[in-house]
Amino acid sequence: MNLIDIILSILLLTGLAVFIYYIFKAKVDYDDNSEMIYSIDYICDRFKKIINDIINVDMNILNFNKKDLENRRALKRSLSNAIRMCSQGDINSKIIVLSRAKYTLLNIIKINEDTINKIIPFHEVEQLTAKDKFEIMLYRQKRSGNLRMFQKICEITKLDRLHQDSDGYYYSICDEDIHKAYDMMQDELTFDDKLNIIAQRIYEETYGLSVVDLLIMEDISLDSISGGVSGITSNNLIYMEDDIQSGSYIKSQTHESIWVIYKGKPIHLKFLSFESESVIRRICKNLAEYGRVGHLTSAEGGIKTHLADGGSRVTVFRPNNASQWAFFVRKFANTASLKLNDLINDQGSYYPIEVIKWAIHGCVNLFFSGDQNSGKTTYTRAAVKEIDKRQAIRTLEADFELYLNDAYSDKNILATRPSERLPFPKLIELLKSSEAHTILFGETASLEHAKHLINLLLAGTKRVITTGHWPTTDELISYFVHALGGYGSWGLDNIQSMVARLIHLDVHCVKKNDGHRHIDRITEIIPYDREERSPYGEQGVNRHLEEISHYLKLLTREKTYYIRDIVIYEDGAYRMINPISEGLSKLILRNLPPDKRQSFLDFNSNTLLIGRMEV
Repeated sequence: MNLIDIILSILLLTGLAVFIYYIFKAKVDYDDNSEMIYSIDYICDRFKKIINDIINVDMNILNFNKKDLENRRALKRSLSNAIRMCSQGDINSKIIVLSRAKYTLLNIIKINEDTINKIIPFHEVEQLTAKDKFEIMLYRQKRSGNLRMFQKICEITKLDRLHQDSDGYYYSICDEDIHKAYDMMQDELTFDDKLNIIAQRIYEETYGLSVVDLLIMEDISLDSISGGVSGITSNNLIYMEDDIQSGSYIKSQTHESIWVIYKGKPIHLKFLSFESESVIRRICKNLAEYGRVGHLTSAEGGIKTHLADGGSRVTVFRPNNASQWAFFVRKFANTASLKLNDLINDQGSYYPIEVIKWAIHGCVNLFFSGDQNSGKTTYTRAAVKEIDKRQAIRTLEADFELYLNDAYSDKNILATRPSERLPFPKLIELLKSSEAHTILFGETASLEHAKHLINLLLAGTKRVITTGHWPTTDELISYFVHALGGYGSWGLDNIQSMVARLIHLDVHCVKKNDGHRHIDRITEIIPYDREERSPYGEQGVNRHLEEISHYLKLLTREKTYYIRDIVIYEDGAYRMINPISEGLSKLILRNLPPDKRQSFLDFNSNTLLIGRMEV
């Protein structure tokens, strides 16, 4: 074989090898591409591109007739607004974007019954992740019309049970817990069910609130949802030696942490994660956007606002004022229809419920005190139900949280809040002209708020209800005295006496570590009479000595008031240990209709006797 033949043979073999290579490569590429188009990441990218094309298209280059052009413009406006608002708590906007995601899956990506399991392996239970199974369980509850989705799952599977380890007690849900729960709640899914679940996943990963979207937007059984509040912020070398000694080399990071509060229980959802810091950053920025001008920047560092639905308060932190991105969504909408006897149900609950009811009917100033998340706002909302429909209600809050119009649409209610051009003092002046009978002050969260509340109480308002974090009744009084500048001045006694006369009842709320909420005590503030007379009369030298002793005690006492518990919570039950004082009883009787006065007198005397007999 000559040299030319050898060269030709080599070229022929090389060409054949290249041809065979590209044939198999094309087949591999096709297989890879067919698998890729069914991945969540690919579909999310495709969906965002489709949305961007609709929103950013130049209408002038479209060769549409007038009607089609107007329809296209309406779609563009609707979708553009929905994309902006869907992650800020607007459920209608979410429905629009979710519908577009479902349309994309069906009509553009062409998902069918044969290919849908390639996206999420619904047919292979062992291949489903804990996240998949949790979202399927939530969807099943939503499909049945139950918006208390998390609650129903916990009732069946006991996911909210208490755990204990060497460090103590805690609540958490891990992957294994979800797998076991899913086995207890398995149910057949139709093609449409699967499509809805995937559309929700595509929505939450693109324009929604990631893995907490359903919990924040649609589940009404949770008290709050927070993210970014546990885990490490960085690989800190200071702790590496301890990690090596303990055998713990990998710790979860802050963006992997999600917590919920359910029935007062702080539960760590360890099976859920935001996957990356960029995701939780996106969620925090979106949550902070509603009602704002501009974005949340590092110069601001934190913001308190609310969602568009009006039923949730949002607090967001970011670096540099916080060590990490974190958010807290506190829900209020799920307490709209609660009554006092729904909230207060321990043994002897009759006593605190009746005291609060008579206080409301008798136009008593009520102060709900206690720690955060102890139920103050919830009790306040429930107490409003007892207010006579003929009595106009006004709320004055730093930010809207009560939303009483939504809870009691048949009552005369106006909610207000201050602004830069309409501060608290001016707003109070306006409220005096709004036919206000009762004013709910929201939360007294600062000394400045305390001054404004006293201003309201002195303005002749029939009744004021507020909440605050005072641990004891004495500290409640001291807080308002301090707010009015009473400390260190000669007017301390006068200011203290005035405050004691304006604040009638302190309802102290408590939440235990197991999430159980109750009223710890209902305490009356009783001011001393400035012209208190001697109980000893005016006969005899000894009587005169006793009278002098009595007045010396009046001169040396430190307070212008004394406190007395009306109802206490002890050993899991409520007891009424003292009657409502004569002075406060007179106020209540003046404000009660004639047909209810005797019932109050009977309660205030007979109930106390029964309570003592039960002890």
